[in-house]
Amino acid sequence: MAERTAERTRESDADAESAPTATDAADTTSQPASEATETADESGGSYFSVRALVVAFVAIGGGMTLGSLVPMIPFTSFAGIPLGSFVHGVLDRERRYAETAIAGGLLAGLAAVSSLLPQVLAGLDGTRLFAIAAAVGLVLALLGHYFGRDLRDGLTREL
Repeated sequence: MAERTAERTRESDADAESAPTATDAADTTSQPASEATETADESGGSYFSVRALVVAFVAIGGGMTLGSLVPMIPFTSFAGIPLGSFVHGVLDRERRYAETAIAGGLLAGLAAVSSLLPQVLAGLDGTRLFAIAAAVGLVLALLGHYFGRDLRDGLTREL
C-alpha cells in the first residue's frame, strides 16, 4: 500500500509541474474531441452507467431469488433486495447509488405486482401497489448498497 501512495505522490507532483499556464489555455481549447473525451473518462467517469445498472439488476435479482427460496412466508424476496445491493456495493469500485436505487425499485415493484397478479386483475389498484413496493425496494436497495460501500471502505482503508 505504501508503494501505491508513493506512486500517486510522484504522479501528482509530475502533474503539478506540468500544470497548464495561461498561454497553454488556448492550446487546450483546440484539442481534438477524442482527446477531450479520453480526459473526461479518466478524470471521474459519468454519473450514470448502463453497465452498472445491468449489474445492479443482476445482483438484486439474484438476492431476491435467494430471498424467495424461504417457503411459506410472503414477500421474503424483499429481504433479498438489501442482500443483493450489499454485494453490489462491496464488489463495485465506484459508488452507484442511482443505478442501485432504480434496479431495487423496479424489481420490487414488479415482484409485488406479479405476486398479486390475480388480485390486480380482479380489481386491486396495481399502480398504487407498484408505487409502494417500488418505494420500499428503493429504500432497501440504498441501505444495502450504503452498508456494502461502508464495508468495502473499511476493508480497503490503511490502518
